[in-house]
Amino acid sequence: MVKFKFADIGEGLTEGKVTNIMIKVGDKIKDGDEMFAVETDKVNTEIYSPCDGVVSKINMNVGDTIYVGDVVVEIDDGGADSTDTAPAQPASAPVEEEKAAGVVGAVPISNTVLAPRHLPNSNNINSGNNSNVLSTPLVRKMAADLKIDLTKIQGSGSNGKIMKADLSQGNSAAPTGPSLSAMPIEIPKITATGAVRREPMSPIRKAIAKQMTLSKTVIAETTLMKNIDVTKLIEIRTQLKGQAEKQGVKLTYMPFFMKACAVALKDFPILNSSYDQEQQEIIFKDYYNIGMATDTPTGLMVPVVKGVDQLNVMQIAKMVNDLASKTRERKLKPDEMKEGTFTITNFGSAGIELATPVINFPEVAILGVGIIKKTPVINSNNEVEVSSILPLSLTIDHRLIDGADGGRFLARVTELLESPALLLL
Repeated sequence: MVKFKFADIGEGLTEGKVTNIMIKVGDKIKDGDEMFAVETDKVNTEIYSPCDGVVSKINMNVGDTIYVGDVVVEIDDGGADSTDTAPAQPASAPVEEEKAAGVVGAVPISNTVLAPRHLPNSNNINSGNNSNVLSTPLVRKMAADLKIDLTKIQGSGSNGKIMKADLSQGNSAAPTGPSLSAMPIEIPKITATGAVRREPMSPIRKAIAKQMTLSKTVIAETTLMKNIDVTKLIEIRTQLKGQAEKQGVKLTYMPFFMKACAVALKDFPILNSSYDQEQQEIIFKDYYNIGMATDTPTGLMVPVVKGVDQLNVMQIAKMVNDLASKTRERKLKPDEMKEGTFTITNFGSAGIELATPVINFPEVAILGVGIIKKTPVINSNNEVEVSSILPLSLTIDHRLIDGADGGRFLARVTELLESPALLLL
């Protein structure tokens, strides 16, 4: 009998929502057959059978939230009792703590929140190589908070698995350094006088809430705004649309925005960096991976076009089309949302002119593009003419980037978008 456990399929997963179950009790299944689909905070994915056998028990329903370590399916393979986990799980992937229904279920909830003991560094790296150590996501999280290197701890669990109690071995040796005061912050209870309804947050909404809170807590943001004339950009896009359609490509403005930003980022590399607060260093990135914030029915997703500086506008357009399609269908792979260095958000598609976009930590800048409007302007001959005006909103991390540098970056982007032939060279 194989007791199949839901496992960490990557990115420090702790839970998922069951969206489909393809099997039922009594079904004969083979190794590699699809059993169920799960939605995580990043992707939708299918989970496959680890063996041949007969489904004897299913411990979940569509819509349930399942946690890493939960036994979700039992398969009679004709052998003795054993446990297995999702095939996508790395060899060192964690299982649940003893006497716990699930990793998240073992964490008590409080109405008092402590300010963080330290801010996460921009590399998102735990002490040591904790991801390769046999432990649960909860233990890895606790170790990261305490700055404990799990590779130096002897685990007391089966097969050397590190348990929560084992962290005391490294706590006394944890390095001390600058930290914020752990003064409790009281969160007021939510009250309502009228009719209300409650519903659980989806995994992706939880991830968005966590990321936005992190960005607004850690980053000192300020936003610069500017209107630019994109009349020539509209003309050149119109000229190229037919050629793009022949290649099966929908040519939007986004590829032009991305190419302009990649060129400008090379001229102003501070906007393509991250701030390592722990080491008090600036990490300049010599690669240009630009994310595009994308609205989906389930929430905001940010797929990343990598190596934008090495691509022409048509190549960027093909990648934008492909990623946008995958995003809408929730078929993005985790690697397609990682390693971004700068983000563009197009709120103009929602009819918005200006906004104050939130930086995607650990990046240090984000460009928001508004709706293009025909506007009367006075030209160099003091004559009134109608131009197509695009409002831009650039949010920068003021800890690293001065307003003047942000302004110069915007000026360079303006130059490129107002003279788009420069992007085709």
